[in-house]
Amino acid sequence: MLMAETDWETIIFAQNKRHAEFILERFNKLYPQYNGTFAQRVICDDTYAQTVIDDFKSPEKPPYIAVSVDMMDTGIDVPECVNLVFFKKVRSKAKFWQMIGRGTRLCKELTCQDEIDGEYTDKRRFMIFDYCGNFEYFRTHKEGYEARETKSLSENIFGKRIRLAVALQENVFSEDSYQTWRQSLVSECHGQVCALNDELVSVRLRKQYVEKYKEIQVFSYIGEGDKGELIAQLAPIVTMEDTDECAKRFDNFMYGLMIASIEQMPAFKYAKKQLCDVAALLEKKVSIPQVKDKLDIIKEINTDSFWDANDVLLFEKVRQELRELIKFLDIGNGQKPIITHLNDPIAAQQEGQTLEAAYDFEDYRAKVNRYVNENGNTLAIYKLTHNISLTSGDYNKLEQVLTSELGSKEDYAREFGDTPFGLLIRKIAKLDHEAAMQAFSSFINDENLNQRQIAFVLKIINHIELNGYMENTADLMKPPFDKPVSFVKLFDAKTRAALMQTITSIRDNAVNIVV
Repeated sequence: MLMAETDWETIIFAQNKRHAEFILERFNKLYPQYNGTFAQRVICDDTYAQTVIDDFKSPEKPPYIAVSVDMMDTGIDVPECVNLVFFKKVRSKAKFWQMIGRGTRLCKELTCQDEIDGEYTDKRRFMIFDYCGNFEYFRTHKEGYEARETKSLSENIFGKRIRLAVALQENVFSEDSYQTWRQSLVSECHGQVCALNDELVSVRLRKQYVEKYKEIQVFSYIGEGDKGELIAQLAPIVTMEDTDECAKRFDNFMYGLMIASIEQMPAFKYAKKQLCDVAALLEKKVSIPQVKDKLDIIKEINTDSFWDANDVLLFEKVRQELRELIKFLDIGNGQKPIITHLNDPIAAQQEGQTLEAAYDFEDYRAKVNRYVNENGNTLAIYKLTHNISLTSGDYNKLEQVLTSELGSKEDYAREFGDTPFGLLIRKIAKLDHEAAMQAFSSFINDENLNQRQIAFVLKIINHIELNGYMENTADLMKPPFDKPVSFVKLFDAKTRAALMQTITSIRDNAVNIVV
C-alpha cells in the first residue's frame, strides 16, 4: 500500500454487514497490537457510524482504516485517503467513479512514499486495490450496468407481508380465518416500524413515514399509496430480531409462493417444485426428533390434494410448521467457510492494453430479460407484444438472438426448458393493453353482457396483460376467477366457448408461424 507515515487513511468497500465484520475480524486477529481501533466499520445500522466517520476524517486519531458498506461511497471528503480497496463488485459506472473520487482529493504537506517517487511531500497519487474485477468489467462494458440494489432478507419479508396484507383486503378473503391471518401480518409489520431506532440517520431521514405508520389504525386499510410508501420508504430500514437465517430465507420463499398463488404468477410453478424438493429432503431426516414431529405435514406437501386446494392459509401453516426445520437441511451440506488469501507483491506491470473481462458477470437469463426489455421496437418483439403472428423470418431472427448471440442452445434449454421463443418473449415483455382490449372488443362492446360479466372479461384481460397469455383455459375455473361467481354460472355455453377461443388464439399467436 501507499504509505504516509501515521497519517495515511484507507477505505475498504465491503459488500455487506457480514462481509465487513469478517474483514475486521481477520484484521484484528492478524494485527492484535492495534487493540481493535486501527480499523473500524462504517455501517448505517450503527448508531455511532457518524462518530467513526468524523474520527476517520481526523488524521490524528483512529481509525485509519474504514470498512464501509455504502456509507462512504460518495460525499465523503478525506484528503488523507491514499488507499481504496474494492472488496465488492460495482456495476454502476457513475457510482464506480464516485467511489474512486474518494482518493482524488489533494493533500498538502502529507508525507507519502511509493515505488514511483520514493518518499515525497504533498499527495500526488493514490492506490486502488481491485479484488473483484471492476476495472476489467468497465473496460468491456463502457457504460456499466445500472441495476437495483440487492434487498436484504428483512426488506424482502416486510415488503411481501405488506403485499399479502393488501391482497387479503379483497372480498374473496372476507372469511374470519383470512382476516385473522391478515391481522397477524399487520401486527408484525407495525411492530417492526415501532421498533425502529430514532437515533439512526436512516430512520431520521424517513421520520414522516415512521411517525405515520407507528399508528396502528393506518393499517386497517392499506391503499396503493400506503403500500408504495411502506415498501419504498420503510422496508429498507426495518430489522428482524430473529437470528435464524435459514428460517428467514424460508419465510421469504413461502411469502413469495403465496403471492405468486394469489396473483396467478408463472413463478408459482417453480416455487411449487422448490417446496416439494424441500419436503423430500426433510423426509430423509426423520432421525431428527423435530423433523419427525412434523412428518405428517411434510408428507402432505407432495400430495395432489395439497396443491389442488391452492389455499394460502395452508401455505401459511406450512411456513409456520417448517421454518425452524430448514436449518437441518444444512447439516453436512453447509456453505464452505470463506477463505481469503491475498498476495501483495506486483509480479508484472503493463499499461495501455485493453483487457478482456475477467468474468461473465451477467448470466444468460439476465441477458435475455435485458435484451427483450431494451428492444421492444424490433419487429418480432413488437408483433408478440401486439398479438400479431410471427413469420418464419421473425422466428429465425429470434432463434439467432436467443441461441447464438446471447448464448447457446444449451443455455436456453438450461434456463427455459422447452418454452417456445414466442411465449418466453410474452412472459417477459407482456401483452400491450390496447392489443388485449382489441382481442376482447367483441365482448366489451356486447350490449347483452351485464356489468358483472364485463368485470369478469376485464379480469381476464388484466391476467393476460400481466402474464402475456393464459396457459390453460381451465384456469378460468380457479382463483381469482372462481369468485364471487364462477365462470360457468356467469356465462352461457356459447359465450364461454367464444371467450376460451379468444384466449387460446392469443396464446397461439405467440407460437404459430404464418407462412
